[in-house]
Amino acid sequence: MDSFENALAEAANPSKRDLLGAIGLVVDNAGKVLYHHAAGNQSLAPSAPSLDPNSTFTLGSAGKFITHIALLQCIERNLLGLNDPLSQWLPELDVLQVIESSSDELGFALRPPKSKITARHLLTHTSGLGGGDEPLIELWRASPAGAAHTAATADAHPIVKNFAHPLLFDPGACYCYGGSAYFTGLLLTRLLENSTKQTMGEFIQANIFDPLGMRHSTLSPQTREDVRERLLQMVRRAPEGLVVLEQETRDMAVSAPDLGLLLADLISPTGSKILTPASVDLLFAPQLAPGSKALADLNGAKERENYAAPAGIGAAPDTDGVAVNWSTAGLVVDGDRTLPVSAIPPGTVTWNGMPNVVWAMHRERGVGMVFATQLVPVDDDKAVTIMMEFLRGAWATYGSP
Repeated sequence: MDSFENALAEAANPSKRDLLGAIGLVVDNAGKVLYHHAAGNQSLAPSAPSLDPNSTFTLGSAGKFITHIALLQCIERNLLGLNDPLSQWLPELDVLQVIESSSDELGFALRPPKSKITARHLLTHTSGLGGGDEPLIELWRASPAGAAHTAATADAHPIVKNFAHPLLFDPGACYCYGGSAYFTGLLLTRLLENSTKQTMGEFIQANIFDPLGMRHSTLSPQTREDVRERLLQMVRRAPEGLVVLEQETRDMAVSAPDLGLLLADLISPTGSKILTPASVDLLFAPQLAPGSKALADLNGAKERENYAAPAGIGAAPDTDGVAVNWSTAGLVVDGDRTLPVSAIPPGTVTWNGMPNVVWAMHRERGVGMVFATQLVPVDDDKAVTIMMEFLRGAWATYGSP
């Protein structure tokens, strides 16, 4: 791991400060910490202490799989079925139509979907819900139909207001990373309020964090002084260098050892403490069918933010030329080829988050790993360079067959 540690020390040196700081962690499938290293400072303040390896940090999209685990726990409790339509909890989705391009003056047409959105669709990003910035959705927003939607949802939940737009395809037909994640959270919120009278944060704390001993993890860091006081400062890259990110929002803050406990539980050869074997299989097994349009979409996309994590260096995705699939947790490196930049091997499940956080886990090789910094923009080249150094070193040192 010398190459990673040297690169991180240079990048986090206050005289250069390409990064404020970063943490790397590797665990085995028994929860033993194999590697844990941090370098840099806790904040940009001149008197800031050195970065504590146990500092807490925000996950961004790297935390979506925790919400997915919570929904799978609800499915195990028979609160809903994996393939049941979601009309009972998300009636807003039941009225959405599929948008398609047309040659008339509007430039688009709407039609009823051929199937209903299910929990499986949300968990695998095959619901048809996009991110909202697609060209057809922009045309719709500018149309009378879009204006009517804006007026009708003025007092609705923010997720409904911002993401309950027309579907890009029939549920289950294709893959698109976007609005599915937001509605997964809303589904879980409404489901729990109806059945257990808990908030999503309370449920995750009681059923994921507490059973695994994740003592420094929470969905509400603003209410936990022990978590908040150890947060690595969120910064952004500006022309003049790193600056504090103003008006930042923090949710699902964890420490690297805590996240390592979760990964270790999911790859444990003796079984998970928080999920049944069938649910764990869903986190690892490719869910997009061979030959499907969904799988072709995932493997054919070129934009890093819609393609695969972690990103490569510069404009090249790490997954160029390597078959990938999707599970209910994240990206699955499929086939028999290793990712060329990060050295992530086949069989790995991985995903990243906006503040340049990435996790990866491999059941057969019995390792899980975490790299975390708190820097925007996502896929920042300098952060990704250090991230790749960590992943290459971690797989070579601890993740060999």
